[in-house]
Amino acid sequence: MKMSEKELISHIQTRLSEFVDEINHVDPDKVSVEDVDEWIGLLDQLEEKVKTVQHEK
Repeated sequence: MKMSEKELISHIQTRLSEFVDEINHVDPDKVSVEDVDEWIGLLDQLEEKVKTVQHEK
């Protein structure tokens, strides 16, 4: 089932908020390259979702 634009934007906002919360609570001395790769992957996914919303307008 395809999400409505409003649902998709809400999903993006929630995921971004969770990402920021995780980044704010991470111990910089314990961050691994894998962690950073995972975060970059999440940001890439969110970017694609934003592009989807922009193209639907």
